[in-house]
Amino acid sequence: MVIAVMGLAAAWSATAADLSPEDAAAARKLYQNKCGRCHKFYNIDNYPDPAWAMWLEKMIAKARLTPEEAGRLSRYLQTLRPSHPQTGTAGDPSRP
Repeated sequence: MVIAVMGLAAAWSATAADLSPEDAAAARKLYQNKCGRCHKFYNIDNYPDPAWAMWLEKMIAKARLTPEEAGRLSRYLQTLRPSHPQTGTAGDPSRP
């Protein structure tokens, strides 16, 4: 579990430059097929980094993503986030 969180944190700190156009397209498709089938897209900016990482970790496990898929998806989602709040509440997944 600790290793997974550390890996997720490392992937979350990646930048858009770490994601090739092919990886971005694959991650977008992964999101549509794995995440978007069950729920809407949640506005990442509504969550401080620790809360977003917690929810992302839970959903990665629920979707049974491989480590490669999880890293790609995490980097892709980061490119959609214009700001990176560091503090705040635990986040409410019901908030859009």
